[in-house]
Amino acid sequence: EKEARGPRRGKGWTSPATGMEFVWTEALNCWVGKYEVTNSEYRVKEQAHASKAYRGHNLDDGRRPVAYVTWRAAQAYPRWLTDREHKTGKLPNELQYRLPTGKEWMTFAQCDDGRKYPWGRRWPPKRGRAGNYRDDKTPLGGIGIEDYQDGHVASCPVEVSWENPWGLYGVGGNVWECTTKAPLGPFDAWRGGSWSSGDQEWLQCSARFTDSAPSQLYNTGLRLVLSP
Repeated sequence: EKEARGPRRGKGWTSPATGMEFVWTEALNCWVGKYEVTNSEYRVKEQAHASKAYRGHNLDDGRRPVAYVTWRAAQAYPRWLTDREHKTGKLPNELQYRLPTGKEWMTFAQCDDGRKYPWGRRWPPKRGRAGNYRDDKTPLGGIGIEDYQDGHVASCPVEVSWENPWGLYGVGGNVWECTTKAPLGPFDAWRGGSWSSGDQEWLQCSARFTDSAPSQLYNTGLRLVLSP
């Protein structure tokens, strides 16, 4: 049996099972998902999963972030992916996919410079250069960011969800991302805001949505890390 050939430190990695891309992140000594987990990537495990629509706006396209994901489902997905790639010999046994911890998430959201928001320190963000949030032109109502437009009414394909200085997309906005209190540990919070977030308080890197109830929401998803 051939030894699994895994990712090289300092280099990117693509999951053989899903095509999910990862970026080597030196500050964390691990790989971080370049994008939030997409509908198509999630459906490799759960073929029948649907992210549905919100008030007539589609959330279910393959390259949009998966939504309507519970904490338990978010926890189960990286376990399944790790097991699958270990069994096929595509991932070395010493590596595993998992959810990021809250501390890890803050590190790659703040890019090691202590920024208050995923895009920097200033409010409001520059138009279209901060992420996919509830902007001032959305037809869905609610609090929007004044004089901010990102071109998307609801969720958007992960490739256009804004790239931070570390090469990670959608860390702010698109969907809330699930984190744990420790590696493979219990639930911590949902972080990063979503396409439906427009209130200044909820867009700070430190904002935490702590409801771990099993109800599925239209704006909760996940991002993975790959680590020893």
